[in-house]
Amino acid sequence: MRQLADALNVSFEYLTDTEILPIYQELSDDNNQQTINYAEDKLKSQKEQENIIHFRNSLIPYKQATEQALSAGLGEGYTDNIETCIVYWDKQVNYDIGIPIKGDSMEPEFHYGQTALIKYQSSPDYDGQVCAVDNVSMGNDFIKCVTVEEDGLLLQSLNIEEDQNGERKFPDIKLYWDDNPRIVGKVVAAFTPIEIDFLFKNLEL
Repeated sequence: MRQLADALNVSFEYLTDTEILPIYQELSDDNNQQTINYAEDKLKSQKEQENIIHFRNSLIPYKQATEQALSAGLGEGYTDNIETCIVYWDKQVNYDIGIPIKGDSMEPEFHYGQTALIKYQSSPDYDGQVCAVDNVSMGNDFIKCVTVEEDGLLLQSLNIEEDQNGERKFPDIKLYWDDNPRIVGKVVAAFTPIEIDFLFKNLEL
Protein backbone atom coordinates (compact mmCIF):
# COMPACT_ATOMS: atom_id res chain seq x y z
CA MET A 1 0.00 0.00 0.00
CA ARG A 2 2.86 2.35 0.75
CA GLN A 3 4.20 1.62 -2.72
CA LEU A 4 0.89 2.77 -4.22
CA ALA A 5 0.98 5.91 -2.09
CA ASP A 6 4.44 6.65 -3.42
CA ALA A 7 3.24 6.05 -6.99
CA LEU A 8 0.36 8.48 -6.49
CA ASN A 9 2.60 10.98 -4.71
CA VAL A 10 0.33 11.11 -1.65
CA SER A 11 0.82 10.21 1.99
CA PHE A 12 0.04 6.72 3.27
CA GLU A 13 -2.42 8.20 5.76
CA TYR A 14 -4.27 10.04 2.98
CA LEU A 15 -4.59 6.88 0.92
CA THR A 16 -6.01 4.83 3.81
CA ASP A 17 -8.90 7.31 4.11
CA THR A 18 -9.98 6.99 0.46
CA GLU A 19 -12.19 4.53 -1.41
CA ILE A 20 -9.10 3.17 -3.15
CA LEU A 21 -8.00 1.18 -0.08
CA PRO A 22 -10.72 -1.52 -0.01
CA ILE A 23 -10.47 -2.00 -3.78
CA TYR A 24 -6.69 -2.27 -3.66
CA GLN A 25 -6.81 -4.77 -0.80
CA GLU A 26 -9.03 -7.13 -2.81
CA LEU A 27 -6.70 -7.20 -5.82
CA SER A 28 -4.25 -10.03 -6.43
CA ASP A 29 -0.53 -9.36 -6.16
CA ASP A 30 -0.22 -9.18 -9.94
CA ASN A 31 -3.10 -6.74 -10.22
CA ASN A 32 -1.69 -4.71 -7.33
CA GLN A 33 1.54 -4.27 -9.28
CA GLN A 34 -0.37 -3.39 -12.45
CA THR A 35 -2.31 -0.77 -10.47
CA ILE A 36 0.94 0.72 -9.16
CA ASN A 37 2.47 0.75 -12.65
CA TYR A 38 -0.65 2.40 -14.07
CA ALA A 39 -0.70 5.00 -11.30
CA GLU A 40 2.98 5.79 -11.87
CA ASP A 41 2.40 6.22 -15.62
CA LYS A 42 -0.59 8.49 -15.05
CA LEU A 43 1.32 10.59 -12.52
CA LYS A 44 4.24 10.96 -14.94
CA SER A 45 1.87 11.97 -17.74
CA GLN A 46 0.13 14.46 -15.44
CA LYS A 47 3.41 16.10 -14.45
CA GLU A 48 4.48 16.34 -18.09
CA GLN A 49 1.20 18.04 -18.99
CA GLU A 50 1.55 20.42 -16.05
CA ASN A 51 5.06 21.31 -17.23
CA ILE A 52 3.79 21.93 -20.77
CA ILE A 53 0.97 24.13 -19.50
CA HIS A 54 3.37 26.11 -17.31
CA PHE A 55 5.84 26.54 -20.17
CA ARG A 56 3.11 27.49 -22.64
CA ASN A 57 1.69 30.08 -20.26
CA SER A 58 5.16 31.60 -19.85
CA LEU A 59 5.61 32.21 -23.59
CA ILE A 60 5.72 35.80 -24.83
CA PRO A 61 3.82 36.69 -28.04
CA TYR A 62 5.70 38.75 -30.62
CA LYS A 63 4.24 40.56 -33.62
CA GLN A 64 6.07 39.55 -36.79
CA ALA A 65 5.70 40.90 -40.32
CA THR A 66 4.42 38.15 -42.59
CA GLU A 67 6.43 36.75 -45.49
CA GLN A 68 3.73 38.02 -47.84
CA ALA A 69 4.06 41.57 -46.56
CA LEU A 70 7.82 41.51 -46.83
CA SER A 71 7.91 40.20 -50.37
CA ALA A 72 5.19 42.57 -51.57
CA GLY A 73 7.29 45.72 -51.15
CA LEU A 74 7.07 47.60 -47.90
CA GLY A 75 7.54 51.25 -48.68
CA GLU A 76 6.31 53.65 -46.04
CA GLY A 77 3.75 51.10 -44.90
CA TYR A 78 6.44 49.06 -43.19
CA THR A 79 5.75 50.56 -39.79
CA ASP A 80 2.10 51.45 -40.37
CA ASN A 81 -0.49 48.94 -41.55
CA ILE A 82 1.80 46.03 -42.29
CA GLU A 83 0.30 42.54 -42.19
CA THR A 84 1.53 40.62 -39.16
CA CYS A 85 1.29 37.27 -37.44
CA ILE A 86 2.10 36.19 -33.88
CA VAL A 87 5.14 34.09 -32.96
CA TYR A 88 6.25 32.99 -29.49
CA TRP A 89 9.44 33.06 -27.46
CA ASP A 90 10.23 32.44 -23.79
CA LYS A 91 12.13 35.70 -23.24
CA GLN A 92 10.88 39.28 -22.84
CA VAL A 93 12.47 41.90 -25.10
CA ASN A 94 11.52 45.52 -25.72
CA TYR A 95 10.87 45.79 -29.48
CA ASP A 96 8.57 47.28 -32.12
CA ILE A 97 8.27 44.68 -34.90
CA GLY A 98 9.61 41.24 -35.73
CA ILE A 99 11.03 40.38 -39.15
CA PRO A 100 11.56 36.83 -40.46
CA ILE A 101 15.18 36.26 -41.46
CA LYS A 102 15.60 34.98 -45.01
CA GLY A 103 18.85 33.53 -46.31
CA ASP A 104 22.15 32.85 -44.56
CA SER A 105 24.12 36.03 -45.28
CA MET A 106 24.20 36.91 -41.56
CA GLU A 107 25.48 33.56 -40.33
CA PRO A 108 26.75 32.58 -37.84
CA GLU A 109 24.97 35.11 -35.62
CA PHE A 110 21.59 35.09 -37.36
CA HIS A 111 19.99 32.03 -38.94
CA TYR A 112 17.44 31.42 -41.66
CA GLY A 113 13.95 31.06 -40.21
CA GLN A 114 14.64 33.06 -37.07
CA THR A 115 12.70 36.16 -36.11
CA ALA A 116 14.73 39.35 -35.76
CA LEU A 117 13.26 41.80 -33.26
CA ILE A 118 13.55 45.40 -34.40
CA LYS A 119 13.52 48.59 -32.34
CA TYR A 120 12.56 51.52 -34.54
CA GLN A 121 15.18 54.18 -35.16
CA SER A 122 16.26 56.05 -38.27
CA SER A 123 20.03 55.64 -37.95
CA PRO A 124 22.48 53.14 -36.44
CA ASP A 125 24.11 53.85 -33.09
CA TYR A 126 27.52 53.08 -34.59
CA ASP A 127 29.08 52.01 -37.90
CA GLY A 128 28.42 48.37 -38.66
CA GLN A 129 25.45 47.97 -36.33
CA VAL A 130 23.01 45.24 -37.41
CA CYS A 131 19.86 46.97 -38.63
CA ALA A 132 16.80 46.36 -40.78
CA VAL A 133 16.85 48.45 -43.95
CA ASP A 134 13.97 49.04 -46.35
CA ASN A 135 15.01 49.73 -49.94
CA VAL A 136 11.85 51.67 -50.70
CA SER A 137 12.37 52.19 -54.44
CA MET A 138 13.02 48.48 -55.07
CA GLY A 139 10.51 47.16 -52.55
CA ASN A 140 12.90 44.82 -50.76
CA ASP A 141 14.38 44.68 -47.30
CA PHE A 142 17.65 43.71 -45.67
CA ILE A 143 19.06 42.78 -42.30
CA LYS A 144 22.71 43.80 -42.52
CA CYS A 145 25.57 45.54 -40.77
CA VAL A 146 24.88 49.16 -41.70
CA THR A 147 27.26 52.07 -42.10
CA VAL A 148 25.98 55.52 -43.07
CA GLU A 149 28.14 57.13 -45.75
CA GLU A 150 27.98 60.47 -47.52
CA ASP A 151 26.34 59.07 -50.65
CA GLY A 152 24.20 56.33 -49.12
CA LEU A 153 24.13 53.24 -46.93
CA LEU A 154 26.77 50.52 -46.96
CA LEU A 155 25.30 47.10 -46.14
CA GLN A 156 27.66 44.32 -45.13
CA SER A 157 27.08 40.67 -44.29
CA LEU A 158 28.52 38.73 -41.36
CA ASN A 159 28.93 35.61 -43.48
CA ILE A 160 32.38 35.77 -45.09
CA GLU A 161 32.14 32.51 -47.03
CA GLU A 162 33.67 32.43 -50.50
CA ASP A 163 32.56 30.61 -53.64
CA GLN A 164 34.73 28.23 -55.68
CA ASN A 165 36.29 31.21 -57.46
CA GLY A 166 37.39 32.82 -54.22
CA GLU A 167 34.73 35.53 -54.42
CA ARG A 168 32.63 36.44 -51.41
CA LYS A 169 29.22 34.79 -51.57
CA PHE A 170 27.69 37.87 -49.97
CA PRO A 171 29.45 40.98 -51.26
CA ASP A 172 28.83 44.44 -49.84
CA ILE A 173 25.70 46.24 -51.02
CA LYS A 174 25.54 49.98 -51.58
CA LEU A 175 22.19 51.76 -51.44
CA TYR A 176 22.46 55.32 -52.68
CA TRP A 177 20.33 58.10 -51.26
CA ASP A 178 18.72 58.53 -54.71
CA ASP A 179 17.18 55.07 -54.22
CA ASN A 180 15.45 56.31 -51.06
CA PRO A 181 16.71 53.63 -48.65
CA ARG A 182 15.37 53.80 -45.11
CA ILE A 183 16.70 52.36 -41.88
CA VAL A 184 13.77 50.75 -40.11
CA GLY A 185 15.58 50.11 -36.85
CA LYS A 186 18.26 48.15 -35.06
CA VAL A 187 18.12 44.43 -34.35
CA VAL A 188 17.85 43.95 -30.58
CA ALA A 189 17.44 40.15 -30.54
CA ALA A 190 16.82 37.14 -32.75
CA PHE A 191 15.22 33.81 -31.92
CA THR A 192 13.72 30.68 -33.41
CA PRO A 193 9.95 30.85 -32.79
CA ILE A 194 8.51 28.22 -30.48
CA GLU A 195 5.80 26.16 -32.17
CA ILE A 196 2.86 26.57 -29.82
CA ASP A 197 0.72 24.18 -31.92
CA PHE A 198 3.26 21.47 -31.12
CA LEU A 199 2.79 22.14 -27.40
CA PHE A 200 -0.99 21.87 -27.78
CA LYS A 201 -0.57 18.57 -29.64
CA ASN A 202 1.63 17.15 -26.89
CA LEU A 203 -0.84 18.34 -24.29
CA GLU A 204 -3.68 16.48 -26.00
CA LEU A 205 -1.62 13.30 -26.07
